Amino acid sequence: MTSNLYVMVKKWLKCVPLALALLLLAGCASDNLEKMIPADAMGVVSIDVPDILKKAGMLDDGKIVLPQSLKQVIDENDTSPLCILLNDLPQMGIDTGDKAYAFFTAKTFSRVLLAPLEDPAKARKTLELRVGGDFSKVEGLDCMYVGDNLYVIDGKVLLIGTVNKAMEVARAAKAAKNILSKTATSIAENKAAKQVLHDNDAEIKAWMQGKGLRSILNKSEVYRELSQKMPLIGIFTESDIDAVTCKIDFDKDQVEMNANIQAGQDSEYAQLLNTTLGKPSNDVLKAIPNSMDYIFTMSVKGDSFVKLKQIQQLLTMFGKLPYIGRIDLASILSTVDGPFTIGLARDPHLEGEWNMVLATRSTDPKGVVKQISSFANSMGQAPELYENEYIYQYDNKMIRIGVIDGILYLKILDYEQTEGYAYEMAPVRDFFAGALIGFFAQTRNDSVNGYFDFGLEDIFNGKGHFYTNQRHANATLEFLRSLCSIKMGSGFGNEDDTDNDFSSFMSGAIDKLQPLD
Repeated sequence: MTSNLYVMVKKWLKCVPLALALLLLAGCASDNLEKMIPADAMGVVSIDVPDILKKAGMLDDGKIVLPQSLKQVIDENDTSPLCILLNDLPQMGIDTGDKAYAFFTAKTFSRVLLAPLEDPAKARKTLELRVGGDFSKVEGLDCMYVGDNLYVIDGKVLLIGTVNKAMEVARAAKAAKNILSKTATSIAENKAAKQVLHDNDAEIKAWMQGKGLRSILNKSEVYRELSQKMPLIGIFTESDIDAVTCKIDFDKDQVEMNANIQAGQDSEYAQLLNTTLGKPSNDVLKAIPNSMDYIFTMSVKGDSFVKLKQIQQLLTMFGKLPYIGRIDLASILSTVDGPFTIGLARDPHLEGEWNMVLATRSTDPKGVVKQISSFANSMGQAPELYENEYIYQYDNKMIRIGVIDGILYLKILDYEQTEGYAYEMAPVRDFFAGALIGFFAQTRNDSVNGYFDFGLEDIFNGKGHFYTNQRHANATLEFLRSLCSIKMGSGFGNEDDTDNDFSSFMSGAIDKLQPLD
């Protein structure tokens, strides 16, 4: 379970900077670009990039200028898609006077980005250098077709379309021409989408159909792998949710996010979560070190949680692993009564390794500890009991299992913990006190720490914030710096890194333990 949650978090984090990079690449757009979006688009995103750039202090007399503090982070993370984009942005010839749009379809393109250009020649030169192709005339348009992406410069409009499947450039260019000529009915005829897009309270606004979200995700190799490793994600992606909306408001003091899940009170989604979710609590933070970079929690009723088909799939998979049948995982999960929480942090000493802590409120914490201890004994590794903790050695890490104030925890660390706990961080403590499902992340850049949280307050509404530990820091700029600082190297989103796969993790652990006859 811990490894699957670990995979879910690291896969999700891998996608965040890439998705934002693609959206920011669209730059700015006018109402004319909105009219190019077809009414049957499965989802659409509006981005007020000029406002974001102003609030981040990145505009000087209408020109994009990168602050030195941002340049430093970009130089240190030059493989990050977002860093590459921000580094190229001043040379992109983007018109910094209006909005940007991205939309999703099930037709020729899966994703389309639209942006107005102030200097098309500059954009062409930068794109050719960055992408490694050449523009040429196709269907009367200046096109460059590289990989799955078609780049089009038509007058002062930039279109970037990602094709649904491999095809001839002429076919893709024809589809782009239809979009640019506004031959289809506009998204303005879609009242639900229009209501979100024309809300002036936020810089980024998104509307996505439930079925559209499923269609888009099912085409993603990352999502398909993730859904196999962490079936719980299907609660949101495979349910009967009608639509999801999201608004992100940028300011100098903080960045605020509001999301709404549109579904009926009697929908399968609502019934499932009402039955499964338990009461949130921040007590679990007493077992999570404050050095954890990422914390994910889901408050559940164990007896209902263990009956979910997604959990049954995981239990079946676990049961096929050597010796795991000696542990009654179903009974352990059924004792969960509240938050099921995992904390993750990069190992400061070993590249590609992570430290991890799992904590939960259990109705029978001592019984669970006893069952784990009996399992370890049967595998030939009796624990050392020290200060009420059962201690095991696994590779270079110390595994500690214990109970504090009724909270059952398991720590896998390669160091002796000396730091305090997340419970002592007041904003974090307050956030987790009300989050049915919640996520927290922290980054450190120089003397500025960035903190991001997002959680469901109820089954239909979510709220999140980004803030810093510095009173006078520019939160919008620090938000971009934090996204740029997310490491993309070994052990984080590396598809070839099989050591982080659950099966490899468990097989390796079992190999280290010798069963007793």
